[in-house]
Amino acid sequence: MCAAIVKGVTAIYGLPGATVANAVVQSYTNDGEFANEATIVDETGKTVSWRGDDRRCQLSVEIIAKTSAIPQLGANFSLTVNTASAYPGGAASTAFSGWVTKVSDKGSNRGYSAVTVTAVGYEAVATA
Repeated sequence: MCAAIVKGVTAIYGLPGATVANAVVQSYTNDGEFANEATIVDETGKTVSWRGDDRRCQLSVEIIAKTSAIPQLGANFSLTVNTASAYPGGAASTAFSGWVTKVSDKGSNRGYSAVTVTAVGYEAVATA
């Protein structure tokens, strides 16, 4: 196997060794947001203050199933992402940690069985 040749700007490429039991990870999307937001509006209708609290991350991972055993609803789920865009415990991290909230299975007569696993994690909820 040959090493890749890169010229120009260096950037993150591919997945960071992301693994899921009995599957091959194809892609992921990690969305971080505040579950609790509040604003103050002055007499003219302009926002003069904003507060965000209770960080929440939602991760969707597309996998190709190796066997019929895939992550189940409610099961703990962790994955390493490329950038510090996950917030376990409230601090930016590359380690997503949460639990499975949705599983979507897509079959095809001309392709592999693809499964999308969606998981959610809150900064103050432990997954242990």
